[in-house]
Amino acid sequence: MEKAVKILKANNIRITPQRLGVYEILSDKNKHLTADDIYRKIKISFPSISLATVYSILELYHKKHLLNEIRIDFDKSCFDSRTETHHHFLCKQCSKIYDINLQPCPALNAKEVDGHIIHELQGYFYGICSECKEKK
Repeated sequence: MEKAVKILKANNIRITPQRLGVYEILSDKNKHLTADDIYRKIKISFPSISLATVYSILELYHKKHLLNEIRIDFDKSCFDSRTETHHHFLCKQCSKIYDINLQPCPALNAKEVDGHIIHELQGYFYGICSECKEKK
């Protein structure tokens, strides 16, 4: 909790119990949660919180670069607190999302392609994960 307080203060975010709760839920770097997932988890501690409040907190964290929004599954947005450049893999069988650690595209290091300025890069891979592959 202390780490969360320090990070929020360092980003000039007013500390509230709900914001701390959402930050704690997102602090597991291996999760890719939807707003609904986060809402269900935080509702346990804060029964009166609304889904709109969760979305507002997520928008604020995204604006402050504390999380990334990923759209690997086009039906929903997922939120990832791992903000350094990395790619994602979606298993088409179990729908799990995995972090993929590959060297970034050389163009990203240049921060420019064909005169266009690059702010961020998200690479998505689709297939069957190793767990589902083993089950076959």
